[in-house]
Amino acid sequence: MRHKYDTAVVFLYAIGKENMLPYEFRKQIPSSTISTWRKTNYSEYLGHEFRYFFDDAFKNAEIGFKYLKLKKTMLALTRAWVMLSYTLVPLIKSAAGDKVLQARVLNAINYIKSFVGLKRALKIVGISTPMYYQWILEARFDCFDSFTHLCVKRHPQQLQLNEILKIKKMLTNPEYDHWPIVSIAGIALRQRKAIVSLYSWYKYAKFLNISRKVAGKSRKTIGLIATKPNEYLHVDTTFYELISGKKISISFVMDNYSKMILGWHVSENNKFSIVINSVSKALKNIEKHPDQKTTYLVTDGGKENHNKYVNEFIERIAKRKKIRFTKIRALKDIRFSNSPVEAIHRTMKSRYLRGRKFESIKALVKYLEWAVNDYNVERPHYKHRPRTPHEVYFNIPLKFDVKKRVKQAIRTRIKNNKNAKCIQCTGCKPGACETKF
Repeated sequence: MRHKYDTAVVFLYAIGKENMLPYEFRKQIPSSTISTWRKTNYSEYLGHEFRYFFDDAFKNAEIGFKYLKLKKTMLALTRAWVMLSYTLVPLIKSAAGDKVLQARVLNAINYIKSFVGLKRALKIVGISTPMYYQWILEARFDCFDSFTHLCVKRHPQQLQLNEILKIKKMLTNPEYDHWPIVSIAGIALRQRKAIVSLYSWYKYAKFLNISRKVAGKSRKTIGLIATKPNEYLHVDTTFYELISGKKISISFVMDNYSKMILGWHVSENNKFSIVINSVSKALKNIEKHPDQKTTYLVTDGGKENHNKYVNEFIERIAKRKKIRFTKIRALKDIRFSNSPVEAIHRTMKSRYLRGRKFESIKALVKYLEWAVNDYNVERPHYKHRPRTPHEVYFNIPLKFDVKKRVKQAIRTRIKNNKNAKCIQCTGCKPGACETKF
């Protein structure tokens, strides 16, 4: 049985545009039939000169066919990219340290952006706009005389080599092993050793491969936020193991606003006495403070915090010292947790006590005396940088203006970088050293 084909099908084969037909349909046509259609001389047919009437229609149909085919191809590539992005995006971001890979990524972005725009191209590749422009600058001005490979004359706001060396020296100083980067940045600003933004500290710490992450950092929880000192005090007990394996209880009392440790006590047992002793030591600092003699004492649900001995002690304080404590239980009397003092436990264990073991309580107490003083008085706190908890609690102002000091450091840095002797740029005309991307 012979099949009959529509004239449009025969015409598409005659003009060589049969690819507009579905592939499954073309497979059904015998090759002999197709050969006949192609070999036929249609100029012998009467009226063949009116074929041009259909040219525009077939051109539009061909464009639509190409569009649908391209759309399917792009959808397939999109699906493939979604599946591979978890592997490829981290690889692309790691190109910051590989100049060859970085140049390839830039070339790929510049090719894609000509079709979809820069914003979409960066989203597809998975890098941010600031990182893209940073890579462009690094590619244009690759200077071996600069730590970041950027010409210091063309980019005078970058850090000087002596500033980077100071950052490295402070980050590797054994005296600051128990300090986070934000605290080291604060003390560097106070002592005028390195007046650098906090972002730059983290940036160059990454460049120098120096990590100061806290071991076993727990999930951030929501806590109370005080508006002045002595508004909320937090008390809690943690445990520390001696070399012998014996667990020792350590109780801390801290001020919510300043983050200062007001009192602490060490004991072999986790009883009511450890709470009473730590609060008693905290009272010595509270009495020195001129304001806020009425405060809330936030505790957890432990038995050492809620018993008749602690309650009687709080009543005696109100009668003798005229300082009124209102004891409240976290997550019961209030919806907030006791997380501020738990942060003190984490800091002491992960930054001060980590890697150290003590044979006796006496040795532990002696070390904690130094650690608490270092935390309160010497180390700037991340919340109040560059001030220390002790300065914030007693409202002791800094002896300098932070903004003025930072602005002066920036002016000095720009001036020195512009006057630097760059070997690569000597005798180089403006724009001659640039590589276009």
